[in-house]
Amino acid sequence: MQIDIPIPCPICGGKMCSISYETTLSILKKRSWQVCKECNFERNSEDFKKSICCA
Repeated sequence: MQIDIPIPCPICGGKMCSISYETTLSILKKRSWQVCKECNFERNSEDFKKSICCA
């Protein structure tokens, strides 16, 4: 699943989108990450959430 998010890219200021997938096995964790549509900068969504709450 891909969702546009209102946060600008920290590298180029472009538009970011959140990409995630759900696993078919319940033992695997759902994964998500954020990608810039302009420069292809990527970051892990969990790490980004931790950096916001602990800043």
